[in-house]
Amino acid sequence: MGEKTKEQLPEELSEGQKMQEKRTDAPRQMIKRFQTLIENEGLFSQIVNFLPYPLAIFTPQYTLAMTNKAFEAETKKRGIDPKKGAACILQHKISDLRLAAAVLGVFAGDTFFLEDVKNPYFMFLGKKQQNTAESDRNNRVVIFPVSADDGEITHGVIVFMP
Repeated sequence: MGEKTKEQLPEELSEGQKMQEKRTDAPRQMIKRFQTLIENEGLFSQIVNFLPYPLAIFTPQYTLAMTNKAFEAETKKRGIDPKKGAACILQHKISDLRLAAAVLGVFAGDTFFLEDVKNPYFMFLGKKQQNTAESDRNNRVVIFPVSADDGEITHGVIVFMP
């Protein structure tokens, strides 16, 4: 391997940073759009329900507040209805430690972009209900907080992406 000149290293670092910014730009744009959507509450639940990515919204008590149709189709778990009894997203041990830290850390106001997440639906389904072939299909996850007008974080959102 040849030695790199002092001029080449900053150029390579700059290129690496640009690539990283490109990878995180799509999730950032999605978060901005989602937050704008929340401001217009009337259409909120209808639009979220038709988003193409599986999505779960949860409370600071880690109970599901809402899932969308894509989530239900992906998990094959119908009728997640918080009114019938709060479903805890921490009912099964989360096998990916980064995902567990993100779920716990979202209420500190942090946003997380995770790639190559192993068994992303594990926290909802557990071992018995999860099909391993399907479990890694949406292995990129964005987790972000949603805050009220006063700045208090009221919900966390998990979006599962291919």
